[in-house]
Amino acid sequence: MSRIVVTAFGKDRTGIVASISKALADTGANIEDMTCSKLGENFVILTVCGLKNEKSFSAVKKAVTIAGKKVGVNVVVQREEIFKGMHRV
Repeated sequence: MSRIVVTAFGKDRTGIVASISKALADTGANIEDMTCSKLGENFVILTVCGLKNEKSFSAVKKAVTIAGKKVGVNVVVQREEIFKGMHRV
C-alpha cells in the first residue's frame, strides 16, 4: 500500500472537511491521519491516506482537486516520500 499527503487550504467555510473526505472515500483512499486548523479566516487540512495501488494516485488527485474547487480551497496531493523529502529539516 502506498501513502499520499493531501493538503487543502483556503478561506474557512462550512463543508470543507466533508467535501475533501468524501472525495477521498469515493476514490478508495483510506484516511489514516488528519489534522485541521483554523488560522484567522483561513482553514488548513493535512491528511495522510493509504492507497490500495499506485494507479489510484491520479484518480484521487483529480477527485480531491475538483472537490476542493467546489468549496473554494486549494488542494495539493503528493506521494508521501515527496512530501517528506520537501519538508526535511
